[in-house]
Amino acid sequence: MASGIHVQLELRGVADCPASSLSEDVAVESVTVDRQGASVVGEVTVDHDDGDAPTVDAAEPVFRDESQSVYRYTHDHDCPCTRVPERGCPVRDVRADGGGLRLTFVTADLDTLREVVADLRSCCADVTVQRLVRSGGDDGDRSLLVADRNAFTDRQYEVLKTAHEMGYFDSPKGANSRTVAEELGVSVSTFVEHLSVAQTKLFDQLISG
Repeated sequence: MASGIHVQLELRGVADCPASSLSEDVAVESVTVDRQGASVVGEVTVDHDDGDAPTVDAAEPVFRDESQSVYRYTHDHDCPCTRVPERGCPVRDVRADGGGLRLTFVTADLDTLREVVADLRSCCADVTVQRLVRSGGDDGDRSLLVADRNAFTDRQYEVLKTAHEMGYFDSPKGANSRTVAEELGVSVSTFVEHLSVAQTKLFDQLISG
């Protein structure tokens, strides 16, 4: 049985992405992206109530009913949804929420994952591991890739654990930076700093070696 790694990444600060920009203001139901020649064509389905569809400057409305609208956009620059397939990893699912993107794909090995992440970091301000699951052997078992708890300071682990328990990494988020910072009794900037270091340590463990 072939082995592989099921990957879920969250991307923040995505440059020139109409889908992520749109999700800052409205609830995005789904995103589809395709490359047509040198251009990238995407469609974003947006939920809305009472037929009150939002206005989107960067996309053209192509469908609308009482609860949803579909917008289509075209651009000529690279985006995360097309960069990942170029590494031989078709994107299985794309989610846009709160200005960020969540990509799900399967990679054959950690070397390919490292290449994907390095590429994404060139067009995204932040790349965060949400979940990595390695497929098993002939029995079909799957296992989470785990990290060394001792690599984190007590404070870093507390910040990471609290953020996770409060739903900071969920989509949609169960808590924002300010809410988690208040729970920890620290400033937002301190929370973000500790979380960034903890995430970097976690990420380095999972895709290095």
